[in-house]
Formats: sequence, structure tokens, C-alpha cells
Amino acid sequence: MILRLFCIATVLTTWVKSGQFEDRIIPFLDQYCLDCHDSEMMEGGFNMDGYQTLDDVLARREPWSNVYEKLESGQMPPPKRKNLPDTPERLEVLRWIETMAALPDPMLGTQDPGAPIIRRLNRLEYNNTVRDLLDLDVDIFTFSERLPIQKGYFDLQSNQLPDHVEVNVREYGSKAPVLLPFAGLPGENRAAHGYNNRGDAMNVTPLLLEKYIDLANQIVNEPTLPFRSPYFASLIGVDPSTLPKPTKLKTSVGVVASKPVGSASSYAPNNNITTSVEKLEVFRGELTKAKAKGNGGIFDVPEGLSNATVAGKGGLIRVQFGSGSEKQLTINPNADLWLVPFATAKETSGELLIANKDKGDKDYELTFEVKNGSAEERIVLLGCCVLARRNQTGVIQLTATLTDNSTLVREIQFNENDGNQFVSFRAPGRMGIKKLRVDGDDFSGDYVLLDDIGFVTNGKPQNSLPTVEVETKPEKEAFELQLLKGSPRERLEKFLARAFRRPPSESEIKRYDGLFQSLQSRGLEEAAAMTQVARAVLSSTGFLFQQDVKDDDAKSVRSLTSHELANRLSYFLWSSMPDEELRQLADNQQLQNPKVREEQVLRMLRDPKARELSESFAVQWLRMDQLYTAKPDSDLFPGFYKDIQGKNTLHASLMVEALLLFETIMLEDRSILELIDADFTWLNPRLVTHYGLQSEANPMLTAMANEDGIQITNQETRENLQPAKINDKQWFRVPLNSKNRGGIMTMGGPLTLTSLPFRTSPIKRGAWILETVFNRPPSEPKVAFAIEDDTKEGAQNLSIRERFEAHRNKPACYSCHIRLDPPGFALEHFDATGQWREKDGTRAVDASSEWNGKAFNGPAAFKKLIADNPNEFTRGFIEHLLSYALGRKLSIHDMPTVLKIQKECEKDGWRFSRLLIEISNSYPFTHIRNDH
Repeated sequence: MILRLFCIATVLTTWVKSGQFEDRIIPFLDQYCLDCHDSEMMEGGFNMDGYQTLDDVLARREPWSNVYEKLESGQMPPPKRKNLPDTPERLEVLRWIETMAALPDPMLGTQDPGAPIIRRLNRLEYNNTVRDLLDLDVDIFTFSERLPIQKGYFDLQSNQLPDHVEVNVREYGSKAPVLLPFAGLPGENRAAHGYNNRGDAMNVTPLLLEKYIDLANQIVNEPTLPFRSPYFASLIGVDPSTLPKPTKLKTSVGVVASKPVGSASSYAPNNNITTSVEKLEVFRGELTKAKAKGNGGIFDVPEGLSNATVAGKGGLIRVQFGSGSEKQLTINPNADLWLVPFATAKETSGELLIANKDKGDKDYELTFEVKNGSAEERIVLLGCCVLARRNQTGVIQLTATLTDNSTLVREIQFNENDGNQFVSFRAPGRMGIKKLRVDGDDFSGDYVLLDDIGFVTNGKPQNSLPTVEVETKPEKEAFELQLLKGSPRERLEKFLARAFRRPPSESEIKRYDGLFQSLQSRGLEEAAAMTQVARAVLSSTGFLFQQDVKDDDAKSVRSLTSHELANRLSYFLWSSMPDEELRQLADNQQLQNPKVREEQVLRMLRDPKARELSESFAVQWLRMDQLYTAKPDSDLFPGFYKDIQGKNTLHASLMVEALLLFETIMLEDRSILELIDADFTWLNPRLVTHYGLQSEANPMLTAMANEDGIQITNQETRENLQPAKINDKQWFRVPLNSKNRGGIMTMGGPLTLTSLPFRTSPIKRGAWILETVFNRPPSEPKVAFAIEDDTKEGAQNLSIRERFEAHRNKPACYSCHIRLDPPGFALEHFDATGQWREKDGTRAVDASSEWNGKAFNGPAAFKKLIADNPNEFTRGFIEHLLSYALGRKLSIHDMPTVLKIQKECEKDGWRFSRLLIEISNSYPFTHIRNDH
């Protein structure tokens, strides 16, 4: 490896020198640059006089990245000057800079992998790390980075998203299940044109450290923690099996309980069903036969689980049926369920029933899957009891989704004196039932109550000994997290290895063991003493900071250790600590192998924690974390606000639309070029109306509307669709007939974000595209500029382009606007909320301009220019993702890495996974400067 690097460096140095810096590059600088960038003028603070030899360049090469950007984009030399270099001259200098950037650093004696990473965990990473360290199934506290989106569609077992998904979005600020509802940490600073995981943007103050210490104290002393975390209980020396029933907690998270299920013939044994009695008797008969054969069972809420919650994020109900205890039906809700008694309802069996946890949130879905059964075993007959409540009326709709995604719908009408009702579904042919949606939006009560879910599968006959489990924790990974055993010191050593994400040193073990011994000597019992040690660990730099430790025995640059690589991978893809499989590979020194890292990247993309890559990286990349600050004028854009109070806005829909595109590309491993120009988009009924895309969306929109009892035809107009009661939680993939839509630039979210309340802003849109799409943010303006009569009334007269034209043609402004304006003008057909328009005020929209010397008119033509030459976009996206992965700002030393990744990704059709793999195997990702 060293010999190879030496040979490459020798060749590159020879190439650069043979290019004769003094004879070829300096004359270029003299002719086109030095009249503004000499020691006297120093335009932009850049003095080129100091670069007389190649050694001068290698000693101070960072400013040359800016030279590269300005020269490549045509901003420099100033485009309005008479004497400009031709294309071959520009290309020669650009190629020279690329090659020069790859030369060894004179001080290091090898290629520079970038500045060392010493940074603390950001708020999201801290939450996730504590959650995974203690094996919890809820967040630690509430924070804005956790999007209020429940993703039932996030199916990681297949490489294909279904064309129709349901996305539940709760209101920002609403309550969510967390360990500490009243705790938290301050929000993070965003790096300029970067991300909140960058070390240079992270402040560490005494006040912040006090907050970390206080939060650690709250975590370890939370009374419910030993119940919720058997791992923590074992750390402090408590046997989790000896703890009291956790159902005494307000929210019983982490509960596992089981009891035998009664015979199927006693389904709904209280006999208080008042309708569909004949169907109930038929169902009981079939269920009795199925139970005897081992392919039928019942979920009736077990005793002792009063007030337990089955979490909508990862919670499972497991119903064991058939012979033995391995065969299970799992029931996975997409919203929190409440196992509870209701005084105003009469259960059909037992004392407990199933209800929606959040008051008024009466629309939820249950997903069924048979585990450890025969091949392709699925539910073919499903029944449940829907309970009446005193003085509550209306319609409750139940929809069963079959394995071919077709549906069966049952509507239940409750009048004032009606009693409990029974509903059943039978799958036709060879199909099965995979989901049950409960919709009580037309029911007057705040809760929809279910009891006695019975099922029959198509499994092979066997003997039946059914039991039932309610489990609110996600299914375990292949590497089971082991409870801690042994002496306090042994347990502590294992805990430190997980908390520090590396093997602890002997001095660290002695330090924390000494603290434990000291606390015990003061009279604290073992559990109390170990609790305080855990608090100290969670407050330590070893836990709070991500740092690559200096190796005194290594040279100026060294390879990362296996544990350091495990950390980089896990915080890159999961924003959390390594799991057990990564830790085992690190312990066995296997992660230095590029093939092993590639396998791990692909595995980690299939883990539910990969959602953090979209919710952390993608949201920040697109600046969608700022979307809710956009407030379009309600008089000019009334469609953005649905109700009178203006609370039901389009913000959530626009956020989900952008995330669904990114996650489709991520989960289906599609080309990253589709981020710019996709031939589809994701829409819910409200966005269909907003965008006016009824013709494209009509087939699926009609099916959805018919499910809700609304008839829609192809002739229906936008105005007629607006009041239609269609469930906006339903999203579907819509093929686009026009290239004007498709991709991030033409989505309503970025378009709204980059507008003013009463008009569009080509400058903001252009700046967003330069920064987001190309990673070439514009310079700060040299002169102040304000549009005259920039008011709501003024926006209705002259177009923004007409009022802006005089400013951009000024010589002092033109060099920036030559890049800034064309992307903004390209999007002028979209108004301030992303709707298509033909006029701006009273004038026709002018969306024409020029990009890289080629004329275009409108968004479709602009996107085609980017797609025809994707180098600028792909390089920019790689730089964004690499910076996020490294947790630092990129420098000119990273240019060779970016170009290499770009080349390898192009060979593989720009697939998303190839980009992640190449980053994980790149030089700066696997090496560190050993000078800290």
C-alpha cells in the first residue's frame, strides 16, 4: 500500500512539474487574475503574489479550491471583462488544480485525510445513543429533530416500496412517548452551508456540560428505567425477572406478559353482541375447527396489562398459536394502542379492550404477519368485535387489505341504543389478509374500542396450545443484547465498552470501579452505587464525545481502528452507537476489510435505524428543517391553509413528499440522478388538488375516494375536489406526464421555503439550488439591494423579474448573478407555494435564461441541462454526504476523494448504495491525521 501511494505520488508530482507551473499556470494568473488579486488589490482577500513556485502552492493550497470553483463556474475572471480565457485554458488550470490537490502534504509526508474529528454527540445522536445503550424502545426526551412522522411503509425486508402507503403525521409539539417528558437539551447550531454534526459548529460551554450532568442524573434515577430497560436493571445488579409488574407504570413500555387463551368456541364469551349474531356463530364454528388443527387463535388482552401501551413505533402484539410456542401471529400497530378498561363500554370478554392511545386519533392500522409458520402462511379469515359506548354515534369503517393490495370494506353504523357489533373478513381465492385499518373519523366518540381479534390461517394442521404475548419492544436483531452478569467490576467493564464504543482502558475501569467502591463504603447499596456510576459514565467525555484518539506509536497519518470505523459507520448511517454485530466485527478486527464494510453498509441500510439518514441528513440537506417557518400569505394563497384557524397547513404534506422521494431512492437503491429529475412523485389527495395533478393521480385517487364513499370522475375539477373528504394520510406514487414536475427542485416544500410570504424569490431559490444541488453556495452580496414597492400590492403588478433586472446588470453584481439567477428564473412558473402559474402579477412568466453557455426556458429544460451533464450535481451531492459522514467541512485535500467516488458511482449507474459504500471505503473515512 505504501509503495503504491509512493508510486502514485511520484507520477502525479512529475505530471504537475512537467506541466510547468512557472511556465503555464503563472502566465495564466498574470493575464487574467493578478490585476485584482495581487498584494495591493487583494480582491476577496486573496493574494496570488505569494505563489511563485509549486512548493509555495503545496504549502498553502487551500485557497485554490476557491480558485477552482470560481474558474469552473465562469464567475472569474469577471464575465463582463473583454479579455477572457477560452475553454482549453480554463480546463488546463482546472485539471492542474485537481492533480495538485492529490499530491502528498509536505509536512505529513503523505496524503492529508483531513483535520481530526473531536466533537460531541449532537442532540439527536445523544438521544439515540442513550436509547440504544440502555435498549429502550422510546426516545429519551422530546426534541424537534425527531420528525412527528410514523412510517408504517418503512419496510426494510424488500427493496421495493409499495405504490400506496400510509403516513401518519402528528402535530409538531404534540406529546409523544418518551422516557423523560419534561427533560431535554438545547438545540444545535447548524454549520454554515453544512450540518449540525460538524465539530466546528458545536459549542461546549460550562452551562451545557451542567445540562448533560443533570440529564444523566434524571435518566439513571427515573423510577421506571429498570422496568423499561432489563439491561440497565442487570447493570445495577437487579434481576429483571424479580421486578414488580410493570403495568403499575403510567406507560408500560417494555412489558412482556402471557397467559393461555381460552378455547375458540368461547370467542366473545360475554355474549353481548347485538348485531351479526348469525355471522358470529359461523365464525365461532370455523375458529373452533381451526384451533383444533393449530391454525387459528384469538387475541384477548391478558389480565394484568391494564393501562399498558403498545407503541406505534416498533411495538408488537404476539399471539402464539398451534402446537408448542414458536408459531406466532404478530400484530404491528402504526399508532400507539391502549390496553385499558372503559366504564362506559362492555367488553365481549375479560376486563380489558384495545383503544387508540391518543384522544381523538381514531384512524390507525394493524399489520399482521405469521412467524415460524408453514411456507406462505397467512390469515384467510379475520374477525373482531367493535364495542359500543354510551351516547356515542356515527360510522366506524374497517378496511382489510389483502396480499394483492385490494381491499374489503365494512362500515358499522352505531345509533344511540346500539350494542356491540361483530365484523369479519374472508380473503377470496388464495389471497390473505395482511392489514386492518380502523377509521373512526365519522364516529362521535374520541376512542374506537376493539375486543377479541380472532383469526384463521391457511397453515398446515397441527395440535394447538396457544398463548399470547404483548410486547412493546422491537424485534431483536440477529445479535441478541445480553444482560450483564458477573461481579460489579465485570458488569461495569462490559457497560463501559458499550458506552464508550470501544474497549475501555485499564485506568478507566479502575476509575469507575473505584467510584463504585467509594460509594459503597459510604453506605450505599449495590444498586444505588452502580446507578451513580452509570450517571458518571453518561456525563463523561468518553460517552459524550466522538473522538479519534492519538496513537503515539503511529506516524503522522494512521488508519482508523476497527472500533473507530464501527463508530463512523453507525453515526453516519444511524446517528447512533454501533449495534452488537458491528461491535463483534470490531472486536475481531474485521472492519478494516473493505468487503466487510461493504456488507455492513448494505445490512445497515436494511435496519429500521436507517430512517435517520433521511430524517437527519436529507432534512438538513434540503433545508426542510426550516420549512415550518415559511408562512405564505393566507389572502394570496388560501389553499395552503385548510381550516379557519389556519392550523391545518400544507407544511406536513410538503415535508412528507420530499422525504418519500429520498427514501424511495434509498430503499429501492435507485440512481441519485432521480433526486433531480424523477418521472414520478408521491402525493396525497391534498397535494393532488394543490398541484392540479388530478389526471395523473385519478386512478388511485378515485379508488381512495370510493373507499370513503365519495364518487370522483375524470371530469371532476380542482374546485369540486377541494371539499372532498379523502384521507390525507394516504400517499401514492404517481407517474408524471410532464417534466416540469419531478425531483427536489420542483417540489412544493423547497419552493415554499425559498419564497417570501407574498411572492417568489428567484434570488433565494437560486441560492438554495447553488447550495443544495451543486454545493457551491453564492458569496455574500457586495452591495445592499432592495426592490422598490416590495409589498403584497406591488407583487400583483410588475413581475419580480422586471423589478430585479436593473440590479443584476450592475458590473459589481453581475459576476455572482450569472450563476445565481438562472436557477431561480427557471422556477418562476411555480408560485410561492409550488403551484404552477402562467402569469406573475399581470405579466406572463419569463422562465428563460442561460446555464453554462446554453439557453433554456422553464424547469423541464433546466433539469435536462443538469441531467445531460450531471457532473456538477453528483459532485455536489457526494460532497454533502461525505461532509456529513466525516462530521467536518471538506477541504481541497478531499477533492481527489470526491472525484474518485464520482467515477466509481458513475460506473454503477449512480446507485445510492454504491455512494455509501464508496464513502465508507474512502481515504478520509478510513484514515486520520495523528497530530492531535
